[in-house]
Amino acid sequence: MIEFYASEALICPRRVWFRLKGLPERWPEIAKPRLEKGTDIHETLGSVLKDMFNVELEKEVIIRLPRLGMEIHGRIDAYKEYPIEIKGRSRIPKLPNEYHLAQLNIYLRGVKAEYGYLYYVRLDDDPREMIKRLTFDDFPIIKGKGFKVFEVPYDGTLFKETVKFFYEIKLHLEEDELPPAWKGPHCKFCPYNYICSSKSINDFI
Repeated sequence: MIEFYASEALICPRRVWFRLKGLPERWPEIAKPRLEKGTDIHETLGSVLKDMFNVELEKEVIIRLPRLGMEIHGRIDAYKEYPIEIKGRSRIPKLPNEYHLAQLNIYLRGVKAEYGYLYYVRLDDDPREMIKRLTFDDFPIIKGKGFKVFEVPYDGTLFKETVKFFYEIKLHLEEDELPPAWKGPHCKFCPYNYICSSKSINDFI
């Protein structure tokens, strides 16, 4: 049974393939500050939500698809009747990222919720100072500078698309065939860029 992660939904398939092949992650130096800030934001905001609203942090979700020979595992950042996913970004997007929607959608399916929330938090801010500027009166809607909330309904079509995405990676894995890479700005932050960008990629796999 192959285990995928909800956070891998609709990201570059080659990155998922490398992880399943057991290749080691090597985070580029440029990515490390973002990772640290993102972790800090998750821990700080999560702690506040737990104290104020008694949400459950890191709620485990497993979607089993035995006929397809795979499972999707994930941990919801915060949960209380509905899942909340926290995302730190250098810039707050006007619309949610598709792969973030796909990840949240998996959680909606896993807990059988009709809707959930995506919280985007600007990474440039100190989380402790950012918290002071937020208004929690209409929770789960939170308002404040450097913060944006999207209420997202469950999407059955998106879930099917996500399952198909994972299944195609599974087929590539079974055939020991490297899937295509989705080249873009994200590549410089990828923990497998050292392999993917190498001219001698076959030496790694």
